[in-house]
Amino acid sequence: MEQSGKRSRRAGRLLLLAAALQFGCGEAPNLPAPPASALRPLLSLKQPMEGVIDPAADDVWDPVKTIITEQGTKEIAPQTQEQWDAVRNGAAMLIESANLLMMDGRARDQDEWLAAARRLAATAEQALKAAAAKDAAGVFAAGGEIYNACSGCHRRYAPQLNADSGAR
Repeated sequence: MEQSGKRSRRAGRLLLLAAALQFGCGEAPNLPAPPASALRPLLSLKQPMEGVIDPAADDVWDPVKTIITEQGTKEIAPQTQEQWDAVRNGAAMLIESANLLMMDGRARDQDEWLAAARRLAATAEQALKAAAAKDAAGVFAAGGEIYNACSGCHRRYAPQLNADSGAR
């Protein structure tokens, strides 16, 4: 059941990304920017974090890793185009999610919050490029930078996420 839910969420994200790509590939019309009041978040910050950002980060982190045991070292990396596409799509979702984090009404401040969101976008862009090049080491390195970007922001704005659950 858990696997089915994960596939369902992944399919939903891929459908959303496909629609964005389908309708966003033409030349952008030169329209005036909508008033700031038209771009207000409808979801709590927790909802895109749990429903979009965290799963997208997992799509970058999970497929590329090194497992070291007493029996030896095992390198895990995508093997098929579909697997590389999943990493690429996860990175793309993180880049776009950084824009969601910078929206008026969601940004906690105009300095450190925006810098953290930009760092997330920049590190996810590194992962996107590495996935497009099928560079497992590049995805791994970018994944570490994504982790650092996320945990740095969490330390500042959500310290309860880094609390030791055993100490409570």
